[in-house]
Amino acid sequence: MRLGAVAFLLGILVLQALPELPTRAWILGLPGALAVLAFAPRWRLPAWSVAGFLWALWLVPSPTLFPAELEGVEMWVEGWIAAIPDRERRSTRFEFVIDRGLAQGEEPALLVGQRLRLSWWNDSTGIENAANGVPPLRVGDRWGFAVRLKRPRGLLNPGGFDYERWLYAKGIVATGTIRSHPAPRLLAGAERYPLDRYRQRVAETFERLLPDNPQTGILTALAVGEQSGIASWQWEVFNRTGVGHLMSISGSHIGLVAGMVFALVWGFWSRIPALALRWPATRAAALAALVGAGGYALLSGLAVPAQRSFLMLAVAMTALIVLRAAVPGRILALALLVVLVAEPGAPLLVGFWLSFGAVAAILYSVGGRWREHWPLGRTIRLQWGITLALLPLLLLFFQRFPLLSPLANLIAIPWVGCTVLPLTLLAVLADWIGPAVQALLLEGAALTLEGLWRVLLWLDRWPGLVWYRPEPPPWALAFALPGVALLLGPRGLPGRWLGLPLCLPLLWPPVAAPPSGGVWFTLLDVGPGLAAVVRTRNHVLVYDTGPRLGETLDAGRAVIAPFLRRQGVVKLDMLVVSHADKQHTGGVRSLREEMSVERILTSSLEQTPIDGAEHCRAGQSWEWDGVRFRLLHPPETGFVGDEASCVLQVIGSAGRVLLPGDIETRAETALAASYGAGLAAEVLVAPHQGRRNLSASAFLTEVRPRYVLFSTGYRNRFGYPRPETATRYQASGATLLDASHEGALTFRLEPDRPLAPERYRRDHRRYWTAP
Repeated sequence: MRLGAVAFLLGILVLQALPELPTRAWILGLPGALAVLAFAPRWRLPAWSVAGFLWALWLVPSPTLFPAELEGVEMWVEGWIAAIPDRERRSTRFEFVIDRGLAQGEEPALLVGQRLRLSWWNDSTGIENAANGVPPLRVGDRWGFAVRLKRPRGLLNPGGFDYERWLYAKGIVATGTIRSHPAPRLLAGAERYPLDRYRQRVAETFERLLPDNPQTGILTALAVGEQSGIASWQWEVFNRTGVGHLMSISGSHIGLVAGMVFALVWGFWSRIPALALRWPATRAAALAALVGAGGYALLSGLAVPAQRSFLMLAVAMTALIVLRAAVPGRILALALLVVLVAEPGAPLLVGFWLSFGAVAAILYSVGGRWREHWPLGRTIRLQWGITLALLPLLLLFFQRFPLLSPLANLIAIPWVGCTVLPLTLLAVLADWIGPAVQALLLEGAALTLEGLWRVLLWLDRWPGLVWYRPEPPPWALAFALPGVALLLGPRGLPGRWLGLPLCLPLLWPPVAAPPSGGVWFTLLDVGPGLAAVVRTRNHVLVYDTGPRLGETLDAGRAVIAPFLRRQGVVKLDMLVVSHADKQHTGGVRSLREEMSVERILTSSLEQTPIDGAEHCRAGQSWEWDGVRFRLLHPPETGFVGDEASCVLQVIGSAGRVLLPGDIETRAETALAASYGAGLAAEVLVAPHQGRRNLSASAFLTEVRPRYVLFSTGYRNRFGYPRPETATRYQASGATLLDASHEGALTFRLEPDRPLAPERYRRDHRRYWTAP
């Protein structure tokens, strides 16, 4: 069973690694694989893998369900709100299941029953809330909306969050915005999703009873699994201290609830002879624990950690009820198999790996050799085992490891489990008693959580709290997994000392860098804005930091910092902010918070004051590792605004790159007159995203680019790059590439290496990736 479940998972992973889904005709081989499982024991492991591959192929949805011709078309859709809306200051986002859709007078039948992710923007629609006569959005209500939709599309960069993968794992076939005309209409109330509707009611009750309390969002997450109320600054503290898993419903919470119910029922049942003689207290407690944990799992929204924990608990409690021995390893394998059969897309989510990895580490660490008699010693040993076992996964997914995680969890786990969680769940149950009791319990939970928050803030102030490492290569992971198994093995295990050297490549993986005189240039996919990275052998420069990506996120934190950390970069030698436009400065603050920056140059000190920044001026130059950097613009006087952008030329031994910011025709003409053929560059980032009347013919004649790069944002509202501008670039003989279509674009300008772009969207394509 255990090896079979792992083989089944491997088969699913093979499918998920493919750039395109194979034909569904392969599913016809599934009965054959099942027959081999039943009648050919020698071939069971390969049959398990084949069955996993074919089962996933059968159940995974097609990633191209939304017709491309409907992108950007205004259409009317009717259906149900399918999840608790995520409310922010300027917008509300929610999942919506279509019952009927009408586009251009026709009904696209393919959309019926499909799930969308819609955004309702306050400032663009003029519709804010119930105060404007619009009923509040509630799960299960039937609505009609005028929408504009597009295929799932996200920013695609090395080290960045794969939004398209996340949408695909959630079954969302399109995203879109709600239009103001015709006005949205509430068609019917409470038609579907009664459980999620109840979860929303609990969340709203918490908000009403604890208004303006920063802990309300965390308590809501612990009660119903809804995390949208947790602020980004709170998540930063939780992630840096390694306790983020405790601030929403996870397997440990399900286990704590089951344990509390078991202890209470057993204590009550065993003290009443009439009950104990009719049915043993252990059986009654096991049944009650199963019901309590099941109710909490349903309340959580049945996320993967809750599913896994409840399935394992169900097998263990059932074994107690029927008086059968339960082998923990088999229970975990059965839970894994059930989760994969029910949801083959679960391995696409990071939580799947962390959840099953933590439980596997616990079982391996203590299975059959638990000799520690001191309770604190047991806890410390167990926490050490979980931390060590999850280290490869944390470095693979996040390229960072919170060094104080064992200590923080040693404090936070009992704190949350013994005070915050019981009070929060009692507050949920007290809804049947009255708001006064419920408010009292919630205030107690918030008070105890505030105490934990102060401890975490104290830990967060410790220097060197988080250890950042480059993304480990596959071969380093292959060495580290047996190394971790050896380190967690029992004392006296032969060769246990080999665990440490096997883990060293994971902790200090080799970091690739350009040769002396070589340049690696990457134009990042940040949407409608600009962010680029220039690397020499020992130095790194960032040119612009992209736009803000929402109310709490920007390109500096979401794109640039993860990209740099994946490359093993821990500090920036220089940041150039070309000018004051918000599409270029949106990530400055968060990037400086994420890593140290030695020097900052900008042309817009008055408009965007940055501590320690200097003016960029034409004539400034420096050299790093055999690569020359020249600032060609702006001069001391004569240009303002976009025309005063810092223009940077990078000259390596194998080619040049020109970054002109948002200069327009006047500045281009001045540059062509001043530098002539000295402007030449193999790679040119198009000025101002390719707007109309750019670029000047004299400028293009002197630059003579082989590649012209754009960073415009997918289906941007300005229509960049403008057709007439793109035609002018094409007439020069250059190849045009847009990061919004290609993902991050990387050029490695090295001697004896042909100049060719690395297109991240194409080179790392998976079947759910938009073409």
